[in-house]
Amino acid sequence: MRRWKSQASSRLWLAIALFVLAAAGAITLLARIGLALAMPPVQWEINLGLYLQLLMGMALLLAAGIFAYRVAATLTLSYGVDRNGFYILWLGNRTVVPLAQIESVESGASLPEVAGSRANSIGYFHGSIQLPEGKVVQRFTTVPLAQALILHTTGDSFAISPENPETFVQELEQRRRIGVIQQLSTGVEAGRMFFYAFWDDRVVRTALLSAVGLSLLLVGWLAAIYPGLPPMIDLRADAAGMAMALHPRHQVLSLPLAAVAIILINSGFGMSLYSRTPVGARLLQVASALIQVLFAVALLTIVI
Repeated sequence: MRRWKSQASSRLWLAIALFVLAAAGAITLLARIGLALAMPPVQWEINLGLYLQLLMGMALLLAAGIFAYRVAATLTLSYGVDRNGFYILWLGNRTVVPLAQIESVESGASLPEVAGSRANSIGYFHGSIQLPEGKVVQRFTTVPLAQALILHTTGDSFAISPENPETFVQELEQRRRIGVIQQLSTGVEAGRMFFYAFWDDRVVRTALLSAVGLSLLLVGWLAAIYPGLPPMIDLRADAAGMAMALHPRHQVLSLPLAAVAIILINSGFGMSLYSRTPVGARLLQVASALIQVLFAVALLTIVI
């Protein structure tokens, strides 16, 4: 199979700049929180302001991860042609387009530029858009539609930007004239590196979003009331409701931390199990959401 790299684009530098800014912001905020928690636990000044800083730091860390993915996807974006098909490759993923389904190849100069999601234009243009005439174009290009090559198939069209586009078109047309020796199926072959199947599962996403949302609410509420808690609180009570022993108030933080740990552990097990037992992986994520409710009830019992 012969390969072509994608054309160089300033959008890669935009993705790198956004990654650096997000990573620097996350490191700054998380380092500040680390300094605040470096003192003995009894001296921790936990409040809603500190929680909001933590929340912002986590959001910036997530953004840095997304931008890093876009940078890596842009750097690995390439195109391949062999006797049977045309391929779009990035980060171990591969989109397969049988040569027999390619009807024509043209420059995108005649196509109007259609506004799409800006998030899908960082590093390279990705995702599907619909042109005014109703044609769906799958974008895998580092340049705008007006400068890209458009491969029209019996189904969707594909916008690409190989280096040396003239040589690419000549090679593609030559392969088409020779004819195929094996029939391929159109589709996307996802790589295993990022567990795409796990994250694309609707039940998994819904359960994880619910678990994370409940956990964030729990931690935020605890941070808001923490300054008003007495220095010593009872974590356990006897049958009559009397305190069995008093403990420093910082020990109540172990409940939301344990809840977060369960989300991380169940997510890890779910990703490793999904290819073999999708139902088991889904149940683990649903259990994570239910456990957040149990921890919330336990925390309410202690502090109220």
